[in-house]
Amino acid sequence: MIRSIRVSHIVLNTEDLAKVLLDNLQAIEDRALLDKMFVKLAKKYSACNSRRKGGDLGWLESQSNAPELVEAVQAAPVGKVCGPVRTRYGYHIFMITEEAAMGDTGIDGIHAGTLR
Repeated sequence: MIRSIRVSHIVLNTEDLAKVLLDNLQAIEDRALLDKMFVKLAKKYSACNSRRKGGDLGWLESQSNAPELVEAVQAAPVGKVCGPVRTRYGYHIFMITEEAAMGDTGIDGIHAGTLR
């Protein structure tokens, strides 16, 4: 089942750097601090234009240029930093920041509402 999720990521050129940042972020237990540090590190290190928004990719589309990332984020829990996932763009560490509830409205079959 496809989940409706909002994702932030940091794209790095080397797996070693991705693992260092991942280890540091995973050591943070406070969610508010984790969110702040993720944004700070994305702005400083990410090779993606999303760095300007602290790594925020918005609500992830299933039709993406990085199918490996889409597959990995669909299996990840909300609020945990995961990775690294290698794509043609580099090594991604990522975090699902929000998930929308999916339900049947009876009209078009799907309705999404934010869970957070």
